Amino acid sequence: MARYKVQLKLESPLATPLHSGTLFGHLCWAVREGEGEEALEKWLGSLAESPFLVSAGFPAGWLPRPLLAPGRHAVAPIGNDGELKQAERDKALRKAAWLRVEDFLAVRDGLEEPKLLARIGARRDGDGKPEQPRLPALHRVAHNTIDRLKGTTPEAGGLFYADEWWPEPGVSDRWDVYVECAMERDRLAQLFGRVGERGYGKDASTGRGRFTVEVQDPPPGLFDAPGNRRLSLSHGSLSANMRAARYKTETLYGKTGPFFAAAEAPFKRPLTLLKPGATFEPAGGGPFGELLRGVHPFRGEIVHNAWHLSVPYTEVEAQDG
Repeated sequence: MARYKVQLKLESPLATPLHSGTLFGHLCWAVREGEGEEALEKWLGSLAESPFLVSAGFPAGWLPRPLLAPGRHAVAPIGNDGELKQAERDKALRKAAWLRVEDFLAVRDGLEEPKLLARIGARRDGDGKPEQPRLPALHRVAHNTIDRLKGTTPEAGGLFYADEWWPEPGVSDRWDVYVECAMERDRLAQLFGRVGERGYGKDASTGRGRFTVEVQDPPPGLFDAPGNRRLSLSHGSLSANMRAARYKTETLYGKTGPFFAAAEAPFKRPLTLLKPGATFEPAGGGPFGELLRGVHPFRGEIVHNAWHLSVPYTEVEAQDG
């Protein structure tokens, strides 16, 4: 199995977050549109023997903060200019959601919550708060409901709002997606490139979700290291070989791709998944999570990739005092 870092450079706003399962679904449609339905069926049939593991999208150079066992004194001070400001900075430190890749690699061999917070707090912005990636600006865009029988908007009501992420140069316009698979680099680049050309997620027909692609090697040592636990980079399910898991959940309300959405029920069954940043003790060599079936009420062949692409680390028991 080969491992890659697929770097996406956003060329237009995103109307759908870069969830791992949604990215996989778009790759499936890229195979169907470019190579035919038979090629898609063949690829999906091969996944039992050769799983396709894909992460969510992260700001370039960052990873989700791993969920660790809390220590009694987990907050590391990062300033000494007043109790109120110190409390605000400590709160920002506890809420920090991202960790630089190089910082994770530096502390992965003996990770505990105080050590992790100290590492995050060592990098500070101009306000003395822990450095975090500058994410694309969130814009709320107004839409109007369309009466499907009349093809018109209602005379009263019907207005709703949707959030979009608008990239700016230098403000996390590049995002990293990690992949572990048996696919060759050129084909992977072609499939991701096809998704970026066609548009990812909601409102792709109006120019949303466009990006260019560069397939790179992952950071040295990110996937190859000893460890007693693993950090998930994906939105995945909780399987029996994931012991002592720590996680936060998110409910995904998925939709089918363009070939099914117009002709049949477009909505999949809601799925409650573990968010990236979940950690667990592995029982066996994986894969962890599942390829979920039965996710659509009428189309039994539709699946959802809820496998975890994960990286190892060693967690030690936090010392009080």
